[in-house]
Amino acid sequence: MKSKSSLNKAMALIDANNFYASCEQSINPHLRNKAVVILSNNDGCIIARSPEARALKIKMGMPYFKVKERLNRLGVAVLSSNYSLYGDMSKRLMNLLKDYSEEIEIYSIDEAFVSIIRPKDKNLNPWARKVRCLIYQNLGITLTIGIGENKVRAKIANKLAKNIDYSAGIFDLVRINDESDYLRKISVEKIWGIGKQTSNWLQRKGVKNAQELRDMDEDEIMKKLGIIGKRLQLELRGNKCLPIETIKKPKKQIQVSRSFGKPITKLEDLTQALAIYAINASAKMRSQNLKSSTITVFARTSHYSNEAYQKSAYKKLTNATDNTSTILKIVVELSKEIYNPEHKLSKAGVLMQDLTNSKYLQQSIINYESQEDKNKSVSLMKTIDSLNKKFNNKAITWAITKKTQAWAMNRNSLSPVSTTNIKKIPTVIS
Repeated sequence: MKSKSSLNKAMALIDANNFYASCEQSINPHLRNKAVVILSNNDGCIIARSPEARALKIKMGMPYFKVKERLNRLGVAVLSSNYSLYGDMSKRLMNLLKDYSEEIEIYSIDEAFVSIIRPKDKNLNPWARKVRCLIYQNLGITLTIGIGENKVRAKIANKLAKNIDYSAGIFDLVRINDESDYLRKISVEKIWGIGKQTSNWLQRKGVKNAQELRDMDEDEIMKKLGIIGKRLQLELRGNKCLPIETIKKPKKQIQVSRSFGKPITKLEDLTQALAIYAINASAKMRSQNLKSSTITVFARTSHYSNEAYQKSAYKKLTNATDNTSTILKIVVELSKEIYNPEHKLSKAGVLMQDLTNSKYLQQSIINYESQEDKNKSVSLMKTIDSLNKKFNNKAITWAITKKTQAWAMNRNSLSPVSTTNIKKIPTVIS
């Protein structure tokens, strides 16, 4: 029997359906109600599908070259990943959701946990329908909303909302007569927080679904899975153990890496690629008030190469930094350590590690930086970031990025970013 107080406050998991494909269909009316697939970096594999593409039994993860002819025959629209568009649409989505919730935790680019007070009749369906209509009207994206007492049950409710036709995209796990019937529909490997090894162990024990995990012996779970397993079982029973996290945990590292459109064999190409990644990583650090005291670069050949090669190099800094100029000098030197002219490199990346909050930074007495020099560095980086944010991310950059990028990632079917670039807004001619 659930307590009266537990019914007053609910947790909802709001999930944007087929997010990447929905974003593309939203900005391009010609794609609506048509089969659409989105490709990974370098137009390699299928990573997203519209409902129409799913109906054609197009599988996720399929290499594009293997299904290209079939997609053409079926008239499927094929698009390169447009991360600028998806990121912008995600920000718009989350900003709209904030106005319709008590608290919000952005869980991923297309998912958010929200806390909401139940009305007197305990019925949140009118609220959920209003949110779905609002998002579709403003962004052209359809939502699935799962409602429960906590995060685990909200996740389960969301899965049920997707799989039960009469739910119309909304399912409240609290307002049902016999929840066990519905919990049995969720196989144990589909429960949020259950990994492959845990799933295998549970199934060997005869625990095959959420209802059986909920009713499993508490001591056995505690002995095998510890406090994490105990919390999971308590949440399945309706207790609230995992609160909404409104403050993001600081990152332990920031990585920027890409596969190349063409294999790299020249040092200058590798250096240029790593420099561009370092510029992006530095900007990301500053946006999160972080500085790095360990910088690592790496490069490797293709996994399918006959002569596998992979190498990394790093440098520890006396004083942590977020200054792009300083980081670029280090990355340029490190690139020489990992370069090998005998191998065709297919991927490289930069890692900013040992991150420290800029506000609580302690300087070394060995390479002490004066306050005046620090202020100049901060002012310069802030000006560059501000101008790039106002105009575009290449308004001010370093000369090394301006050389021809023969190695650049393949994005042959990229849609225009009309939501962030005024020059890409469609022109209507009367």
